[in-house]
This record gives sequence, structure tokens and C-alpha cells, in this order.
Amino acid sequence: LQSDVPKKMGGDDSAPQPVELLLAALLGCTQATAVYVGRNMNPRLIIDRIEFDNMEAYRDERGALLLEQPSDNIMDGGFPNVPARLLRVGGTVRVHFKGKQGSMEKEVSEEQLRILGEQTEARCPVANMMHASGCEMDLQWINGSGS
Repeated sequence: LQSDVPKKMGGDDSAPQPVELLLAALLGCTQATAVYVGRNMNPRLIIDRIEFDNMEAYRDERGALLLEQPSDNIMDGGFPNVPARLLRVGGTVRVHFKGKQGSMEKEVSEEQLRILGEQTEARCPVANMMHASGCEMDLQWINGSGS
């Protein structure tokens, strides 16, 4: 696993930034957790695959980069006035379901999809850490079967 930072932060910009790896961990954890949650719902929701569309993350880069104010002086033990964490993550989680005969599509109600999304977000360790940091999660769960 390699990571780097942009040139303006002293890196070579030759690999994903740690924040990009965090987002990749969120997507992987969401996918694995959704499969688990779906299999334990009644009736079971068997997931064929999940696609993440239009994923965006927002942070105020001043939290990580700004060193202009007296309170930001690292040598004096100062801290930035703006948090360095991600403030918001949003996008679409498109879930494709399997039917009883393998790859056949399954009818899933809006209520079942809502519960799948809520329970997945509540049980995903990476999403939990991001929530605890104050990151707003704005994921829209949609049924991708038939599209």
C-alpha cells in the first residue's frame, strides 16, 4: 500500500493521498457491510454488486495546510482554527440485487432499501469513525436492478 501527498504539501503526487485511501476504505467497508446486512434481513436481500456513483468528499484544506495565523504556529503548540477532517461525503450507492434464480432481478421495496442503507451505515466501522469525527454522510441508496 502506497500513499503520497500533493506537491504543495511536499510530496510527489505519485500515489493516492491518505484521504483518498480513507474514501476507498469507506466504499469497501460499505459494500462488505451491505452484503452482510442484506443477508440478515427478513426477507433476505442478496446483493449481486454495488456501484458508487458521483462520490464526492469535501474538506476545508485550510485545516491541513494553513499555517498563517499565530494560533497555527506548530512550534508554539498552536492548532488550526479549521478542522483538517473531511466535513462531508456524498454520492449514490446503486445496489443490484439477485433474485431466487441466480442473476434474476429481485423486487426490493423502498422501505427495504431504506433499512439496508441505514443499517449498513450504522454497522460499517469506517462510516462510524467518520460520523464520530463529525463528517456528514449524504449517501443516496437506490435500487440498481433493472438499470
